[in-house]
Amino acid sequence: MNDFAVDVRGLSKWYGSLKAVDNVSFKVQKGSSFGLLGLNGAGKTTTFKMMVSLIRPDNGTAVIAGYDVVKSPMMVRSHIGYVAENPAFYSRMTTLETLRYVCRLLDVPVNDQNRRIDYVLGLVGLMDKKNTLVGGYSRGMRHRLGLAQALLSEPQVLFLDEPTLGLDPLGAKNMRELIQRLRQEKEVTVLMSSHVLPEVEAICDMVGIFDHGRVIAMDTISNLRSTASDSLNMEMVMAEPNLQVVQALQNIPGINQVKATGGRLSINVVKGQDLRPRIVQAAVANQGQVISFGLQESSLEDILLRLVKNDAGDLPEHRSGFMPASLFRWARKTRRA
Repeated sequence: MNDFAVDVRGLSKWYGSLKAVDNVSFKVQKGSSFGLLGLNGAGKTTTFKMMVSLIRPDNGTAVIAGYDVVKSPMMVRSHIGYVAENPAFYSRMTTLETLRYVCRLLDVPVNDQNRRIDYVLGLVGLMDKKNTLVGGYSRGMRHRLGLAQALLSEPQVLFLDEPTLGLDPLGAKNMRELIQRLRQEKEVTVLMSSHVLPEVEAICDMVGIFDHGRVIAMDTISNLRSTASDSLNMEMVMAEPNLQVVQALQNIPGINQVKATGGRLSINVVKGQDLRPRIVQAAVANQGQVISFGLQESSLEDILLRLVKNDAGDLPEHRSGFMPASLFRWARKTRRA
């Protein structure tokens, strides 16, 4: 039995002479969550679009929910949900009309449409908005409706492009809780691309970091923290600034850098040596009034910036709103071709 909901095999995409995605491969276990990270133009969205069969790869393929995106794109689409960064809908339709329209596009059986619609509306908290025109929705409500339409197919794999971007703190929290609930109740596999790195940390079991069209690192966030750098960051907070302490610390072998901001010291040290006792001794010996001292855990942003090349010259990624019909019009066109 295959334990992987997503199996990406050597995906590549060219735009003229520019290789936007370069032989990308990775696997995502069923029921888990995976984050695609990288600077703008790193190849994340192009990879996303190939996985949901919106664009065809030039080389390689991906098997999503057991179906090949090149050989069986329609079967892939019937087993996934996709929410773009800026979900867009027909403004003169009500919520109910919109979801019924999507049901017809998805070929949901007529006798099952009401059940599915009521379920997704209850899940995203829009049950009382059935007869509300979508044109009056806030950004947060459009995101929730975007998630609702993506769930009508009862997907095995859910693709989310910037799911919390632009949402207020409450909206982001609600979206995060919805994603976690789907994983727990429906065992949905979630792939998300986001620049809101704290959300990725809260949601994803594993991340893949993209740079210039390639996956340059893939692991759990905790493992990336331990392997992404050969140094550690520490922080010491003193009651008041003390230049003598700073100078004493800079003279300790194994300390790469000491940055002082008032009484707060950021200390970068070489891995493999426990310099904490010497640091504390140096502070006390120089009349430093230490309030707190400890290791600083690297944020996902720190890890990302260490790993990627900052001179990114990759293809700019053009994200656009998702009109429900667009996916299916493209499918019909390719079937006729």
